[in-house]
Amino acid sequence: MSVSTTGLPACVAAYLTKPVGELASITDSVFASDAIVRDEGRTYAGADSVRGWLAAVAAQFTMKGTVRGVTTRPDTVLARVTYHGDFPGSPVDRHLHFSTADSRITALTICP
Repeated sequence: MSVSTTGLPACVAAYLTKPVGELASITDSVFASDAIVRDEGRTYAGADSVRGWLAAVAAQFTMKGTVRGVTTRPDTVLARVTYHGDFPGSPVDRHLHFSTADSRITALTICP
């Protein structure tokens, strides 16, 4: 069962609901220009780097995320997401920690 993203900041809701293959094309509308993303031991700093990371993930794998839970605080969203796809170990559960400011994601950390 998935959890509704209604009430989340629009930038976070867009990230959580768009197909992975479309995320690179919306980088500028959801991420701050100086955003930082941490995923699988790597750090991606700035919109160009984040866009490249999103494009690389989409090129490597087909996947879909199902939001299992969310907790919100001012300028912070914690989401629990199950990803299914054609990648090793599928399905996997991940915790996503979003920091937001000025209607953009300023930081995203993805952990098991």
